[in-house]
Amino acid sequence: MARELFASQGYAGTSVSEIAPRADVSVPVLYQRFGSKAGLFVAVAEDVYELGITRLNAAIDGIEDFDEAVSAALREFAGLYAMDPSLAAMVVTVLVEAERNDELSGDLKPLLRQLRGFADRLAALAPPERVAGDEERRDLSRALVAVLSGLMVSSMQMHRAEDYERLVDAIRALVVRR
Repeated sequence: MARELFASQGYAGTSVSEIAPRADVSVPVLYQRFGSKAGLFVAVAEDVYELGITRLNAAIDGIEDFDEAVSAALREFAGLYAMDPSLAAMVVTVLVEAERNDELSGDLKPLLRQLRGFADRLAALAPPERVAGDEERRDLSRALVAVLSGLMVSSMQMHRAEDYERLVDAIRALVVRR
C-alpha cells in the first residue's frame, strides 16, 4: 500500500493518514512502528531495493559472459515489472528523493550504491576488447546505471507488461552484441 502511494505520488504527495487505512492500521501504529513518515519511506525503499537487487544478482549468478549477463539482467527487469509495476516507479522515487530531500538522503544513498554495485558487477564481466582499462570499466558501469535507470523511468509511462517487455527487448538489441 505505502509503496504504491509513494511510487505514484512521491514522498511529499503522500501522507501517513492516507497510507494507514490502506494498510488496515491506525496512524499511531505506523508512527510507533516506523517513527515517522521518513522512516516508513526508507523502510519501503529498503524492501524494494532488497527485492530488486537480490533478484537481479540471482539472475546473473554463474554467468561469466558480459552479453549473456546483461541479457539476463534485462529479462529480470521485465519480470520485475510484470510482477509489480510499482517497483520500478518506487526506485525512481528513491532516486529523486535521495537528491532533493535532505531528511531522506543519508538513508537512501546506500540503496543507490547497491544499484551501482550491481552495474559494477556487470561491467566487471566485460571483455578487454570492450573496455580497455579501469576508467573505461567505470564508464561502462555508469552507462549501465543510466540504461537501467532509464528503463525504470520509462516503466512509469507504460501501462502494460507487454509494452515494457518490448522496450526491454529493444534496449537489449542496442546493448547486447549477440
